[in-house]
Amino acid sequence: MTMTDDPLNAEQKSAYSYAQLFKSHPQAMWVYDVESLQFLMVNDAAVARYGYSRQEFLEMTIRDICLQEDLSPLLESIAKGPRGHEEPSVWRHRLKDGQIVFAEISSHPFDFEGRSARLIMALDVTKRLVAEQKSRESEELFRAVASVTADVIWDWNVSTDAIWWSDGLKAVFGHSPEEGRRNLEFWKTHVHPDDRERVLRSTQAAMDRRLQTWKDDYRFLRSDGSTAHVEDSGYIIYDQQGNPVRFVGGMTDISARKEAEDKLTQQAALLDLARDAIIVHDIDQRVLFWNKGAERIYGWTAEEAVGRSLRELLYGGDYNSNLRAYVAAVVATGEWSGEIAQRRRDGTCITVEARCSLMRDVDGSPRSILSINSDITARLAVEEQLRQAQKLEAIGQLTGGLAHDFNNLLTVLLGNAEVLVDRLSDDKDLRRLAEMTWAAAQRGSELVHRLLAFARRQALEPQVVDLNSLLDGLEALLRRTISQDIEIELLQPADLWKALVDPAQLETAILNLCINARDAMPCGGRLMIETANISLDEHLADWNADTAPGQYVVMTISDTGTGMEPHVLARAFEPFFTTKEAGKGSGLGLSMVFGFAKQSNGHVKIHSQPGEGTTVKMYLPRAVQADKETTSSPSRSKLPRGSETILLVDDNELVRTYAATQLANLGYKLVPASNGQEALDALREVSDIDLLFTDVIMPGRLSGRHLAEQARAIRPNLPILFTSGYADNGQDNLGPGCHFLRKPYRSSELAVKVRLMLDGKF
Repeated sequence: MTMTDDPLNAEQKSAYSYAQLFKSHPQAMWVYDVESLQFLMVNDAAVARYGYSRQEFLEMTIRDICLQEDLSPLLESIAKGPRGHEEPSVWRHRLKDGQIVFAEISSHPFDFEGRSARLIMALDVTKRLVAEQKSRESEELFRAVASVTADVIWDWNVSTDAIWWSDGLKAVFGHSPEEGRRNLEFWKTHVHPDDRERVLRSTQAAMDRRLQTWKDDYRFLRSDGSTAHVEDSGYIIYDQQGNPVRFVGGMTDISARKEAEDKLTQQAALLDLARDAIIVHDIDQRVLFWNKGAERIYGWTAEEAVGRSLRELLYGGDYNSNLRAYVAAVVATGEWSGEIAQRRRDGTCITVEARCSLMRDVDGSPRSILSINSDITARLAVEEQLRQAQKLEAIGQLTGGLAHDFNNLLTVLLGNAEVLVDRLSDDKDLRRLAEMTWAAAQRGSELVHRLLAFARRQALEPQVVDLNSLLDGLEALLRRTISQDIEIELLQPADLWKALVDPAQLETAILNLCINARDAMPCGGRLMIETANISLDEHLADWNADTAPGQYVVMTISDTGTGMEPHVLARAFEPFFTTKEAGKGSGLGLSMVFGFAKQSNGHVKIHSQPGEGTTVKMYLPRAVQADKETTSSPSRSKLPRGSETILLVDDNELVRTYAATQLANLGYKLVPASNGQEALDALREVSDIDLLFTDVIMPGRLSGRHLAEQARAIRPNLPILFTSGYADNGQDNLGPGCHFLRKPYRSSELAVKVRLMLDGKF
């Protein structure tokens, strides 16, 4: 929406209505006081984009995010009143991490609780401005290249019908470029009348079929009325809706075409500007021309390539069926395009997109083939990653939903089984049955946690973690777990950054990877665990479609085991996929590691070859905030009790009844509620509630988080304990005084957590 039109009626102009608008709006928005410039409200998008917490924002003014040199004009625009800051304008803002971004600001004046205020919508246009600058530079480069080519370069704006011609139009055909730049009609009238209808049909057909390239040969009228035979080709650019917007190409006068070698010599400088490989070879695949693009892509210099067999250079000496097929197709039809698997000089395999044309002698006999090859290896790899990510995401959504429901059931089973084990100490037979039930429920809980980890829906409690210290603590356990004939080596740099990650889940991930490595080395070997710092820029992140640029702490776990075949490696992260014997693996180890890393805003890379072992890299985000103190839990030998009043909120009746029973047995008074609205009503009616204990995921308008926000408005100092076995957006940013208990929880864990919350020991 635009901020010049008022979309709100009088009743909606309240802090609550604006808060709801803020909550759902994807763009950064805030409200500030015109006199003091103090922030009065900020939405989640602003908090996420600028890096300040909501509390930090509300303690700041506009001056704190505005650059010093921009402050004076900003204050002048504000001082002009409603019209001074009403039209969208671009300002520079400083994020919390010091990064400078460009924001397009739209402002709307209104009264906020009796104050003169402004509602601001801030759209980050940094990337757009950078893209516009790159576009201008690209346009300048295009004009520069056009000025040095002997051919006629043209640029047709399909939307406006304007066409630009290079100065070659005058040099080659005698026409003034300025005359030709009026519109496309100039070109149409100079196409030979006998060819005009056919050529116009071919250009329109190329755009109708959404083709990327167009090519045609026809007759063109020179300024003196004579006729030239031209070869014309172009590249078509489409908008996001698939409509053609730009047609760029080049026209060559081929009336007096010289020998192919002379022509290639004249054009060599222009061809070497191309990033693509431009190769000319004879019908027997002997290389005649090899440009700089071919040198960059394949590694062979022109001196090394010219005169040698294309089969020897790019196909390892094999008479590749693709090579034979495309040569035959070009000779038969005059052109061919498609994807071909080739090799570089160093032996690595690549895939190129080739566009081939037949070149003939003056008598019309096939003489050579011009091939323009684009290396699409990286693009295909990214496309495959995206396909894999989409498949895993679909499986994860199904898995996460099932695991969420099971967690509620397991909370009741595990908790009640634990109680029965304690109370049946005198009946050995019944106690044994209770212990079996508890063990089965515990096993089910572990499986559900792994499923939720893969689905990226487990409830994480991220902390600032020193990976080196964590490994030191795990080393003894690892050496007991790993066979004695496996050598363990730890490489830990002293200057390692700290990571923001759930330490318990990280330990589980490390153990899973080490156990996998152990199982891959039945006859012994070497296990190496290495930590390192790494910064991923946008170029490196492009190779991983779902990885964001930034700073990471990397843990690399390598083994010298049997390795994986390519078809096994492709499915390594799928849940329940395992190559182990029945009963020796659940198939959830690697999938849990994958989901845990992704939910932690990190990434996992795996490399493996048969007989050469396996390497797994976990990229974990670098921590930027201060360490959080970890409060140790008291001994569980005797469950802590209390007499306070607890508001218990859970939409699952079984879980609610179970928790209420356990808490009542510990002496607490309970106020149960099945949804958020019932809980708010209870808060207003019962004055002595000491703790809000609520599920996070609940149906209806009020989730656990929304309930907590409104509960704090009623009781600002009320401690809040969240519980869930399923995380929608992670468990960070719960708010001050809020903590988390993961489902399924045992009665002892519930007792300890509640007591710590009530005693204020978090």
